[in-house]
Amino acid sequence: MENIQHRFLADMVLKFASCFFCLVRFLFPAVLVFSWFVGNSHTLFSDETIYHQTTGSVPYYSQAEVSPSQSAANAPIVITGPASRVTYDSATIQGIVNARGLSTTVWLQYRIVNGASKSTGTTQTVIGTSDSEISVRIIELLPASTYYYRLVAKNDAGTSYGREMSFTTVDINSSISTEIIPPNGSVKINGGNNCTNSLTVTLNLSATDNTGVTGYYLSASAIPPSPYSVGWKSIPETTDYRENVPYTFTNGDDRNTVYVWYKDASGNISDTASSSVIVDITPPVVTIQQPTSDRAYTTTSETISIGGNASDNLTEISSIVWTNSRGKKETERNTLDWIIPHIELARGDNVITVKATDSMGNTGIAKITITYTTDNNTPVVKTGVATSVTAELATLNGTVHAMGLPTTAWFQYGTSSGHYSNMSPIQDSEDIEHDIPIGNRISGLKSGTTYYYRLVAQNSAGATSGTEMTFTTLPLKGKIYGKAVSFAKGEPIASAKLRLKGTKARKKGFHMIFSDAHGFFTFDNLDADTYDIIAAKTNMETVTQTVELKDGEEKKMEITLKSREEDKKEVKDSTGD
Repeated sequence: MENIQHRFLADMVLKFASCFFCLVRFLFPAVLVFSWFVGNSHTLFSDETIYHQTTGSVPYYSQAEVSPSQSAANAPIVITGPASRVTYDSATIQGIVNARGLSTTVWLQYRIVNGASKSTGTTQTVIGTSDSEISVRIIELLPASTYYYRLVAKNDAGTSYGREMSFTTVDINSSISTEIIPPNGSVKINGGNNCTNSLTVTLNLSATDNTGVTGYYLSASAIPPSPYSVGWKSIPETTDYRENVPYTFTNGDDRNTVYVWYKDASGNISDTASSSVIVDITPPVVTIQQPTSDRAYTTTSETISIGGNASDNLTEISSIVWTNSRGKKETERNTLDWIIPHIELARGDNVITVKATDSMGNTGIAKITITYTTDNNTPVVKTGVATSVTAELATLNGTVHAMGLPTTAWFQYGTSSGHYSNMSPIQDSEDIEHDIPIGNRISGLKSGTTYYYRLVAQNSAGATSGTEMTFTTLPLKGKIYGKAVSFAKGEPIASAKLRLKGTKARKKGFHMIFSDAHGFFTFDNLDADTYDIIAAKTNMETVTQTVELKDGEEKKMEITLKSREEDKKEVKDSTGD
């Protein structure tokens, strides 16, 4: 009964102290009064105070967090966290402390009901201005007993106390004791490979637990999390958890380590599991030193040897492969100070590419252009026959052999032999090994004119001109058009048959057309010539008219047809007179 009275009195004093503290803080901010009250209120919760708490591991909130023992802006902030991994004789206490910029010492106070207050034998030091997680393991506890505890932090500005919490140790004879066993977990990276050439890997997670694994926590830091740390990944509860999850490292080329913890349904956290891998994403460095370290080299020899070295910052070079743009390829296995002997060169430019590959598949590249020259590397040029010639257009043709060197080609042309006043657009020879056709469509030509042309090609060894050739543009075409009408009334004659024949081309056939419904007709695309136009119509006399047409000339004419009835009438009228 006397203990109950003491507890009731302590609760009343606590409530009175909290109310009085708030009143002083907001209405009477006198520093001396505040310091006095805090100091005296702290004595109300001294080690001799006896508390009552039912068994269990839920937080005990009957006591508010204790204020610092002295008023200071930089006194530490303390939050007492829950207990975990509670056994019959041990427990782990978590919490958070903010040192507020001053070096701060942290320790744990704990006691059993009616027992003496104890403090952890070792302390922890916290610095900085951010929240720091605190984890304390206490041992040599009594089984099936309720313990009250709080975190304490002290720096030069004062001492702060966290909220009082409680937990109950497990009965040594209880079946619940099996729930204190944490999960047993492991992790592998990419199935256990030692190296990778990607920052993103696959983590092979595995954990077992009697009560069921409920989550995992991944980190690049070895500092264990609390059950309430941000970053836990929840999973469906299972006693045997296995999953492959993606993970991305941030350190780049180096040995990278990932740490993982597993949590079960009882809040127990596993020991730290980790796995490491060498990340190598940087390609090897390849240098060409022989015959030169420059990017270009010229030789008159058909073969050449090149050499250099290759290195990698983390893994070994597995192969050196070289290729020649002229079709050669070979693998060199001497991977440190490598040399490629007797490379066959084609005439002209040979681009040698050396590729070094490390054991992770990263590839580094170095290139050198070796030009093989002989006494005569100038292009071989052949001027071809002009095609598709019209009055204004023509296609010039030819072939060029570049002789192994980058080559350009163009046509020269003009109206006088040996004098070329015009030049076609320049073309690049894409194939430097074989004869390639060159063609160019030129325009703006004069009709009926003979042109002289040749193909020209040039490379670094010199220029070559092909044989001069000629073509003659076609003359301009003319046109004869007009209208067929009746002699008597001048009305248009539809469907009159008109035949056209040139007098200079007697072997050519007739061009025959019919006048339309309005009597109109047209003969076009005509060469310069003297033409006969023969017009005929049923019941009308046939008429022939001659037209002389020059190059490109257009002539309009009217063809008059007389009906046979009109001829008879004229004869009759003449007899009557």
